[in-house]
Amino acid sequence: MSVQVSLPDELAKQIDHVATDRTAFVTEAVRRHLRESPASGTENEVARINELADELNREAEDVLEYQVLS
Repeated sequence: MSVQVSLPDELAKQIDHVATDRTAFVTEAVRRHLRESPASGTENEVARINELADELNREAEDVLEYQVLS
């Protein structure tokens, strides 16, 4: 898909200093931003929950011990 984007002259010059292909550079920059942005927060949240799963399970077991069954 072709998308036209206007960039400030100074930004285009900076890109030209570090890359020979503006399209490839901008494509990679957008991919990286999307990968690292909070929009991918679900993956980050799942990873964080998995990191803390044992602790969270212990806390849940603690709470369940205090429940009274009728």
